[in-house]
Amino acid sequence: MNANHFFKKFQYVSNKVNPQMFGFIEGFRNHLAIIDGEKSVFLLKKALLFLRSLQQEQKTILFINNNPKLSFLTKKTALELNQPYSNEYWIPGLLTNWSVSQSMIRSFKYSEHYFGSFLEKKKMVFPKYVKQKKKLEGLTIFKEKPSVLVLMQFTGNEAILREAKLLNIPVVAFTDCTQPMFTVEYPIPADTQSLEVLYLFCRVLCRK
Repeated sequence: MNANHFFKKFQYVSNKVNPQMFGFIEGFRNHLAIIDGEKSVFLLKKALLFLRSLQQEQKTILFINNNPKLSFLTKKTALELNQPYSNEYWIPGLLTNWSVSQSMIRSFKYSEHYFGSFLEKKKMVFPKYVKQKKKLEGLTIFKEKPSVLVLMQFTGNEAILREAKLLNIPVVAFTDCTQPMFTVEYPIPADTQSLEVLYLFCRVLCRK
C-alpha cells in the first residue's frame, strides 16, 4: 500500500483542532476533523526524503515514543535502521546535559553486561532494574547528539521539543492537529491513534 492510496481514505483526528492548524484540515464530519490527504502525503514524503538523506550520510536519528501501544513498532524500526530509540520514558536533559546522560548510559551498559544475563538465567525480577532497562536499552548505541528527532506522537513531548529547540535539532513529528506545530520542521498531520499510519511510515523508512 503506497501513501497516496492510503490517504485517500478519510483520516479523522480530534474534534478540538487548534485554529492555527486549520490549514491541514479538509473539513468536519460528525464533529470530527478530517485531515487534508494531499497535504499529509506531501509532508510525509518530505519527511521521509529528509530522513533517508540522513541515513545515507550515516547520521544519528533518535526515535522517541511515549505510547505503550507503539513501543514494539518504535523498537523494531530503530533496530532495523541501527538507530537509538527512547520508549515510553524520556530522561530529562538527555540531550542538553550530554555528559551526564552519557555517563548514565555507560553505567547501564556495564551493569547489563555483567548482571543482565545472570538475572535472566535465574529468572529474577527487580522492578527498579526493569524500569531502568526500559528507559535506557534503546540508547546503548547513542554515541553522538542526533541530527534529527522522530516523535511518533507530538502530544506529551513538550519537554523534548524544548531540548531540541535549544540545540537546534530538527524534529519530525506526527500530529493530530490539536496543538500548533510551528516548532516542528517536519510535521505529519495524521490520526495518531491509527497504527496503520505509523506502520506505513516505518515500513517505507526501512525499505532498502
